[in-house]
Amino acid sequence: MSVDRYPHAFSPLRVGTMDLDQRLVVTPHGGGNGNLVGTDAEYEQLVALWLAKLAGGMQWLGGSTHFVRNPRLPAGFEVVGVGSSAAGSFRHPAYVERLTRFVDQVHAGNGFLSAQVVLQGGMPVAPSSTTSSYLEHSIPHALHDDEVHWLIQEFAESSRLALSAGIDAIEIHANHDDLVQWFLSPLTNRRTDGYGGSFENRRRFLREICEGIRAATGRPFTLGLRLCIDEMIDGGYGLDDCQRLLAAFTADGTVDYFSLDVGSNWGNPSYLPIPWHDDASWAPLCGEAKTATNLPVVYAGRVLDVATAETILANGWADAVGMVRATIADPAIVAKTRRGEEAEVRPCIGLNDCVHRKVVEGLPHACGVNPSFARERELPPVRAAGSKRVVIVGGGPAGSELAALCAERGHRVQLWDRRERLGGLLNVAGLARGNRTYLQFGEFQARRLAALEVELRLGVEATADALLAEDADVIALATGATPRRPAYPGVDLAHVVTAADALTGAVELGRRIVVISEDDGPAPLSVTDHLCGLGHEMTFVYQGPTPSPGVGKYSHGSMFGRLQDGGVRFVPMTRAIGFEAGRAHLADSYGSRRWTLECDTVVLVCGGVPNDSLARELAGRHPYVRILGDAYAPRRVVYATRQAWALAAEIDQIPDPVAED
Repeated sequence: MSVDRYPHAFSPLRVGTMDLDQRLVVTPHGGGNGNLVGTDAEYEQLVALWLAKLAGGMQWLGGSTHFVRNPRLPAGFEVVGVGSSAAGSFRHPAYVERLTRFVDQVHAGNGFLSAQVVLQGGMPVAPSSTTSSYLEHSIPHALHDDEVHWLIQEFAESSRLALSAGIDAIEIHANHDDLVQWFLSPLTNRRTDGYGGSFENRRRFLREICEGIRAATGRPFTLGLRLCIDEMIDGGYGLDDCQRLLAAFTADGTVDYFSLDVGSNWGNPSYLPIPWHDDASWAPLCGEAKTATNLPVVYAGRVLDVATAETILANGWADAVGMVRATIADPAIVAKTRRGEEAEVRPCIGLNDCVHRKVVEGLPHACGVNPSFARERELPPVRAAGSKRVVIVGGGPAGSELAALCAERGHRVQLWDRRERLGGLLNVAGLARGNRTYLQFGEFQARRLAALEVELRLGVEATADALLAEDADVIALATGATPRRPAYPGVDLAHVVTAADALTGAVELGRRIVVISEDDGPAPLSVTDHLCGLGHEMTFVYQGPTPSPGVGKYSHGSMFGRLQDGGVRFVPMTRAIGFEAGRAHLADSYGSRRWTLECDTVVLVCGGVPNDSLARELAGRHPYVRILGDAYAPRRVVYATRQAWALAAEIDQIPDPVAED
C-alpha cells in the first residue's frame, strides 16, 4: 500500500556499484555506545544497532565514523574534543577482521554498508592556525607540507583497509568541522601554498585524497563525498562554492555520489536542526546544488518520515534521502511504512538528546522517545516469564512508556492520570511554538496503549487507599513535578507567573516581560522564544554565564539566533532577589551590583519540584512501590523513559505471588 503512496521513495536507484531497491538511506553517524575497535561488547553493540536498522527496512547503511590517525603528534600531546581521535580506527589490529564480520552480516541481510572516513578539523590539526566557529577557540596546529602529503596517503591506505574487509562504499567526510572541510573553506584555509588561496588549490587536498583512494585498490567500489551546501557563517562558503565543488568532482570522474546538508557543528543552524526549523528546510537548497551534477545526490537534514522524503524526491531536490534520527526513534520506520502502519512509527520529536547526553554530561548516547536505542543487545524477551498486575500513576513520558513496555511483556497494566490526555508536561511544553513536535509523543503513546489494551483511568485523581485497593503486584508512581516558585520576596504577587501559566493562557500577560531562568534545560529558551513570537518585549535573566547549560551546542545556535533576531535582551550572570508591582529586583550572581528592571509581567521558568506525596503515603504499605521520572527528581525526557525501561526489566524479575493452599 505505501509503495503506491510513495512511488519515489520506494523506487530503485543505482549509486556507484550499489543497486538499491529504495531511496531511503541511513546516512553515516556516530553514537550508540558501540565501537568497531573497542571491547568485544562495544563491537557487538555497534553491529546490533545497525542490524536493527537493516531488519527495520533500511538497505543502505551509512555505518559509523571511521577515524584517520593524526600525523606524528608530539609525545604527550592530548587530543580532546567532539570527534577527536589520535590513533584512529583503521590501524587497530582488530579493524579488518571485525569490519569483515560486520560487512558479512549486512550482506546476508541484502544490505550495503559504507565506511565514512573522518579526521576532525582542529583536533589538533588544520590547514591554518585559525578557528571555525564562534564557540570554540582552541587554535590548531597548521599542517606542514610533508604532513599534508602524509595524510593524503593515510586516507588512501585507510580506505584500502576498509575495502579489503568487503565494504561497499567509502564516504569522505568533508563537512561538520572535518579537516577536509577546513581545507575547502576560505574561512579556515588561509594557506598560501598549493593547498590554499584559489578555489582549485583549496579543493586540491580532497581531490588528491580521492585520486589516492582510487589508485589504492583494484576492485570496483563506491566513493562518495559528504559536503556542506552552505556553511552559513561569515567568511565560509555557500551555495555557489558547493555547486563548483560538485561540478569539479563530477568532471574528475573519481566519485559516484554526493551527500549534502547545511550548517556547522555549533552554528545557526547546526547540521542537527531542532524543531525550531521546519522539517527538511534546506531540501530546496539541495535541489539548487544538485543542478551542478548528474551524479546521485543524497539530502540529509531533519527528514523524520517517509512522506517528507517522498516530497523531496518528487520535487527533484535529491535522488535519495538520509534519515538518521528517524531511525534512532524507530529503526523499523521503513518496514512499518511499507506495511501501511505509519501510525505505529515512534516519532522523533527533536529533543537532540541522542547527542547532548554524550556531549554535555558524558553519559551514554540515548534517545528520549526510544529507550531501547543503543541498548539493542540488552533487549529482554518480549514476553515476561510471569504476568504481573501493574498499576501506574502518571501518563507522562515515564508512566506511559512504562505502561507500554509492561503490556508488551505480557503484564496486566492499569494507567491512572488526573488529566484527560496522555503526555504529561509535554502537553504544556508543546504549546510553545518551537516545541510543537512534543505533542506527537503523547498522541503516539495513546495509540500504542490502546492497541495493547492497557486499562486507562484518565481524569481520575489517585489516592493511596484507591491504589492499594487494586491489589496490584507493583505500584509505579510517575506523578511528575509541580512548577518551582523560588522563595523571593513578592513571588506570590499577581504579575509573577509560571511558565505553564504563560503558555496555557491561564493569565493575562503584559507587554514587557522578564523571564527568570533557573532551569538548565531548554524550557527557559523555548518559553522566551514563544512569548517573543507573540509580540512581547522580552528580557531574559539567567544566573550563569550561559543559559540552559543542559542543552548542547548542536541546538544552542538555532535557539540563540532566533532570540537575538527577535530582539530579546539577554542578562547573564544575574539573579532575582525580589519583586514588586511593575518591578523585578536583580543582583549580580558573582559580583555585588544590585538594580531594578521595570516590567509588566515576570515569568518564572525555574524547573519543578517532585510531586512525590503519593510515594510518601504508600511507604511501608506495599512491598513493590517504585517511583520514577520527575516524581523522583525532575530531569529531561530521556531520563524518564530510560528509567521506565529499567523498571520494566525489574518488574519481570519480581517473583510471582505464592498461591495459598
